[in-house]
Parts: sequence; C-alpha cells; structure tokens
Amino acid sequence: MNAKKIAVCAVMVALLIAVQFTLSFVSGVELVTVLLLCFCYTFGVACGMLVATAFSLIRCLLFGFMPNVVLLYLIYYNLFALLFGSLRKHKLPVWVCPILLALLAGGSAYFAIAGIPISILYQNKIRIMFWILFGIAAALLLSYIVLIVCHKKSKELASVTALAAFCTVLFTLLDDVISPLILGYGMEAALAYFYTSFLAMLPQTICASVSVFLLFHPIKHVLSKIRL
Repeated sequence: MNAKKIAVCAVMVALLIAVQFTLSFVSGVELVTVLLLCFCYTFGVACGMLVATAFSLIRCLLFGFMPNVVLLYLIYYNLFALLFGSLRKHKLPVWVCPILLALLAGGSAYFAIAGIPISILYQNKIRIMFWILFGIAAALLLSYIVLIVCHKKSKELASVTALAAFCTVLFTLLDDVISPLILGYGMEAALAYFYTSFLAMLPQTICASVSVFLLFHPIKHVLSKIRL
C-alpha cells in the first residue's frame, strides 16, 4: 500500500468521523454506511478494512472508549468492508439478495404475528416496528425484481441497496450479542436489551436503504476519479 492510498484512506476516515459526529444529534440518521460502502466498493478490501479499523478506533476520541462498542465496530465494519470490497471483482448471483430479503420479510412478519415475550409497554411498539420492517423488506424485494426485469443494468444498485439494509439489521443483532456479554447482563436484562434495540434499528435501516439507493452512483462516480 503506497503513500497515496494511505492518504486517501486517512481522508475517508476523517470524513466518516465528521459525518458521524455531525449526524449523531439526529436520531436514526447516518451516512457512514453509504460512504464506507462506496469506498470499499471502489477501492477494494485492503483499503476498506484499513479505513474500517481506523474509523472504529479513532472515533473513540470523540465518543468515548466503550469496549462493547469498539469490539462491535471492529467486527462489523471489517466484515462490511470485506463484503462490499469483494463485490468489486466478485458479483453476487442474482438470487442471493431476493433470498436474504425474503428471509428478513418472513421473519419480521412471523414475529409481528406471533408476538414476543416483552413488557406490555413495548409490545405494541415492537409489533408495529416488525410490520414496518416487513414492509421495507417487501418493498426492497419488489423493487429488486422490478429493476432486474425492467432494467438489467440496475442490478448493481439493487444489490448494494438490499445488502445495505440487511447489514444494518445484522449490526443490531450483533450488538445484541456483544454488548450483553461484555457488560455482563443477566438473561432477563439481555432479552430486554435485545427487544428494545429493535426500536433504534428501524430508522437506521430506512436511512441506510434510502441513502444507498440515492447516493451510491454519485459517490462512486466521484471516488472513481481518484487514481491510486
């Protein structure tokens, strides 16, 4: 990795931290996903994982050092960089995203209908959240199929949008495992953390889907002008 690559990675890390800090005052709104996604997609796995690791550690200077958050960020964003960095050379089969979206929609519908064992104060909110998540996954699935059928060149955009939404859900699920373990929660506290975290997941999933769909091509076009 030459000096120019390291400089570009450093600028991206600074941009990610600035964007996260600026938007941290607005609940549920984030642009880290679309920026890092486009960067990894354009420059590949090595640069993507370097940025992901540096971002996960340097952000602690602003947001504080919390072991569960640091571990979550290091694991999730490096896997994120590995996934989207690999897509530059290895395109996904057309059936992968529909299956992931169908699983997400089906799981959301199941929990919305069956309900979950949580305080009555949260039951209605969680049920509504699951129905909205089902609607998002179903809409993404329908949009993916329409884009593929009507405009095959849109497969790239449809795929990264679907994967961004799916990864955002996985971020919350990973947090629901790491944080209770690191913080030493008991079973009841861990379950409460698991269920209530879904309330924060919904706006983040919507934001990730919309921002990637609207900004993927413009940001990728800008980044592609940088010659390393």
